[in-house]
Amino acid sequence: MKTQPPSGSRGRAGARISNLSPWLSLLCMVIYISVVEASPNHRRSRVSYRMKLPRHYSELRTSTRFLLITFLITWPAWWLNAVLTSAGIIDYSSPIGTAIHTAGVFGPTIAGLSLIPGGFTLKRGLAFTFGGLRRSLPWTSAFLVVPLVLLTAASDGLAEGFSPISAMGVFLAALMVSGGNEELGWRAVLEPELERRIPFFAACLATGAIWGLWHLPLWFTQGAGRETTPFLAFVALAVLLSFWLSALYRAGGCAFSCCLLHALANTLIGVLSLSNISLVIAAALALTGLSLAAFRRRLPIEEVCGGKPEWPAP
Repeated sequence: MKTQPPSGSRGRAGARISNLSPWLSLLCMVIYISVVEASPNHRRSRVSYRMKLPRHYSELRTSTRFLLITFLITWPAWWLNAVLTSAGIIDYSSPIGTAIHTAGVFGPTIAGLSLIPGGFTLKRGLAFTFGGLRRSLPWTSAFLVVPLVLLTAASDGLAEGFSPISAMGVFLAALMVSGGNEELGWRAVLEPELERRIPFFAACLATGAIWGLWHLPLWFTQGAGRETTPFLAFVALAVLLSFWLSALYRAGGCAFSCCLLHALANTLIGVLSLSNISLVIAAALALTGLSLAAFRRRLPIEEVCGGKPEWPAP
C-alpha cells in the first residue's frame, strides 16, 4: 500500500478522505459481523483444534513459517533504510535506498512462493499465482471497475506530473514490485491458513493488522512520505483493504486477482487528485458491499487454502 503526502487544499481534502472513509466501511463490517458471527449455525461451523507445541521448524504451522520468513526478509532491510536515511547517509529515493526498500517489499512474495507444497517450480508458481483466474473473472472485473469509475469521478483528474501513460507505468510497477506482488503471501497463504482456524472476519482483522504492522519501519524512514498519515489510520485502512482483498480471493480462489486490486488501489491513491469526499466514501462503501456479496458466495476454504495443489494439513 502507498500514500502520498498532501499538498494544499487538495492535500487536506485527501487527508480527510483517508481518515474518514475507512472507519465508515469498517462500521459496516462490524454491523455485519455482529449478525453473522453470532448466529448459531456459524458457531457450530467453527473448526476446533488442539494446541501442539512444535519441536522444530518443520512442525511450525504454515502461517507461522510464513510470518517468520516475511519479517526476517523485510524488517532488516527496512530498518536499515530507516537508520541510513535518518543519519543522512543515503537518500530514500537514491538507487541504494530504492534497492533496499524493494528488497524488503518482496518478503511476503518470497515467503508465499517458498511454501508452495512440493517446493517451488515455475509450473507450480504459475498455478499458484494464476490458478482460478477464469472462475474469478466476473468478481475481479467488478472489484476493479467499481473503484476505478467512482474514484476517477471523485477526482479533478490526474495529479500534477502524471499522464495516462505514466499512470499505466505506475500501475505496472505497483503490480510487480510495490504492492501487488505481496498478495502471493498475505492473501494466498496467511489469510486462508488463518481461516482454517478462526472465522473469516477475525482472519481479515488479524491479517490486516499484521499487514499494517509490517509497514511500521516506513514511519521511521526519512523520505518515505508516511509522516503525514497517522499510523493507526493506516492500520485501519489495511484491515479494510484486507477484507476487500480476502473476499475477492475467497470468491474465486485466484491470487492474481488480488494482485490486480492491490496494484489498482496503490495507483489510484498515487496518481489521482481526489477532491469529492462523498464519491470516495461511496467507493469505499460500494467495495464493502461488493465484498459482503462475494463473501456470501465464497468457495469452501478447502478449494482455496494455499492455492493449487493441496496445502498440507495443519
